[in-house]
Amino acid sequence: MSDRQPQRHSSEKAPAGSAPAAKRGAEKAPAADRDAEKQWQVMERDGGLFTISQIAQRLGFGGGQNAMARQLTGKGRILAVQRGGHFLYPGFQFEPAGGRVIPAVKDVIRMGRYAGWPDEQIALWFYTPNRQLSGKRPVDVRENEEQLLRVAEENISK
Repeated sequence: MSDRQPQRHSSEKAPAGSAPAAKRGAEKAPAADRDAEKQWQVMERDGGLFTISQIAQRLGFGGGQNAMARQLTGKGRILAVQRGGHFLYPGFQFEPAGGRVIPAVKDVIRMGRYAGWPDEQIALWFYTPNRQLSGKRPVDVRENEEQLLRVAEENISK
């Protein structure tokens, strides 16, 4: 598996008309759009959606915005989602104390990217109730590495 190509950072505008929550080029029903928007709202409320500067500060990185962005995204191991024309970083992927990326979450990100999923789809997967988790969301079990990876392999490899 390989990490994805370099991405734009929150300081850059995203292309107009990009489809954030589904594979690019795929058509979505209005109900799916509403459901995805609810998930984005819950994600922002529960874990936060942060700018590059906010995440870099939270993780203790110094330097200017470009240096912070390179440290965070240079190896493509974290999610950066397009919201409101900017790239934001979902907080659920980081440990609350210490701030490092949760290892199992990093593995799911790689799986999703390898399967061709955009970051937005991977992020929404974490907030979608899952029958293999008895209706819990993957974000609710992200600290249980074995369980999270098993479910991700089942869901993402389809």
